[in-house]
Amino acid sequence: MEPYVKITANDDVTQIPSFQQGFNRRWFAENLQAIYLCYTGEGVAAALEDAISLYGRNVKIKGGGHCYEDFVYNASTMAVIDVGPLGEVGYDEEKGYYLDAGGTNWSAFKVLFRDYGKVLPAGSCYSVGLGGHICGGGYGLLSRLNGLTVDWLTGVDIAVKPDATQPAKNVYVSMDSVGAEENLFWAQRGGGGGNFGVISRYYFKTLPDAPQRALITTVSWSWSDLTVDNLFALLNAYADFASQPDNWNQFGLFKLNHSANGEIQLVLQTALQNTLTERDLREKAVQDFLDDLFKICPHRIPQNPILGFAGAHIHPSSAPTVDYTFYEAVQTLNGSGANQRGKYKSAYMRKAFPYKQVATLFEQLQIIPDGLTADDMKQSLLQVDSYGGIINQVPSDATAIAQRSSIMKLQYQTYWTFEENDPAHLEWINGFYAAMYADTGHVPNPDLDPTDNVDGCYYNYCDSHLNDVVGRDGALRLYFLTNLERLVDVKNQWDPNNYFNSRQSIPTSLGDC
Repeated sequence: MEPYVKITANDDVTQIPSFQQGFNRRWFAENLQAIYLCYTGEGVAAALEDAISLYGRNVKIKGGGHCYEDFVYNASTMAVIDVGPLGEVGYDEEKGYYLDAGGTNWSAFKVLFRDYGKVLPAGSCYSVGLGGHICGGGYGLLSRLNGLTVDWLTGVDIAVKPDATQPAKNVYVSMDSVGAEENLFWAQRGGGGGNFGVISRYYFKTLPDAPQRALITTVSWSWSDLTVDNLFALLNAYADFASQPDNWNQFGLFKLNHSANGEIQLVLQTALQNTLTERDLREKAVQDFLDDLFKICPHRIPQNPILGFAGAHIHPSSAPTVDYTFYEAVQTLNGSGANQRGKYKSAYMRKAFPYKQVATLFEQLQIIPDGLTADDMKQSLLQVDSYGGIINQVPSDATAIAQRSSIMKLQYQTYWTFEENDPAHLEWINGFYAAMYADTGHVPNPDLDPTDNVDGCYYNYCDSHLNDVVGRDGALRLYFLTNLERLVDVKNQWDPNNYFNSRQSIPTSLGDC
């Protein structure tokens, strides 16, 4: 196999239209001239050199293809470096476990679990690519117990182009690097994919052991039974659950679906080792928590499929809690849904929702925008994920992920099919978000929050609309807080010509946009 294969728009191949689009039907690279399919790390560097020599700053990087924004697929994109063919998983005696950047959550899980009994605490959407997920600070249902992906990362192979007069080259940077290479490695631990170079492989000296079993609990509450008061009480109880110091093996997904869906839904995963005593204790703890919730508002077994991280439909059991082998549990919560049009926004929270915010979300989740029907809003929601746990034991400057004191992470989501409905869905989700943070500049800006609750946004849930509200630099500050300046320094060291760029890429300087 060649190190890379280049396919151009002039070639008589059937793949080109599919190469122009990723996993979000809103984005399309209509002027794409070349796709570079990379099969080795050396191929990544060679492809990068060829692409930059021909297309300059109009070269983009693709892993799994999940695209919250048009940073890869847009009218200016002339070439795409596709690391998708890089899918090897294995173990190196010196560098540890390795995952190629073209793998996915599911492909990495299968091999790590099957061959080594290990897990990466990553997300539950099977098709999300590792290339952006890991280095953006990825998290998942084991992160309260095991931390973020970048907390385990110990090295990367990355193709860089720091000098316009020299060819692109591969470097290995790790936790043992010093000087400029130490800074480059630090930036890969949460500074985002495609900002400094092209990662071909991730290394982990060690990884957490996989659980043997998991309890999955699914319950729902009908919108017809909800009021602002009982929703406030439910969310307070959930925030209390997320802040407990002794339940890090549990992860919650509270899906505050639009009223058109008919219900809101709670999913809990409880990771277990295979002892009956532990299972019984954890099962009782889950039931005690549910009993507290059920006293607040009548519940039911979910009537509608559960909407997952990226629109995945997960069909619940008829029982509130089911005991699975861990492999079964991952399969059960493992979905990405259909390729639709979508828009996302995010926020970190250090404390429970204030009553005013609950009243706002209660109102916003019942709005049906002009031109849309109730059916159009069934896939619109605010998902509140439990966070914290061991994540909060890492210093805020140890990695590029500065948010180390939050107990919940929020993802605002809306999905739809037809382009003509873009304006209505975007207006709804942007308005919802602005209303939620009306007291902090219409974004979750911790500098404007005297209650010390909000803590910025998550870079992997990129949101270019933030640029319209607070400017590019303001958006980056929400993502990286006090770590932003160091990331800018790394950019100047390793990509001073800004070959790796997007509307929210790390810039070579602040204040120029």
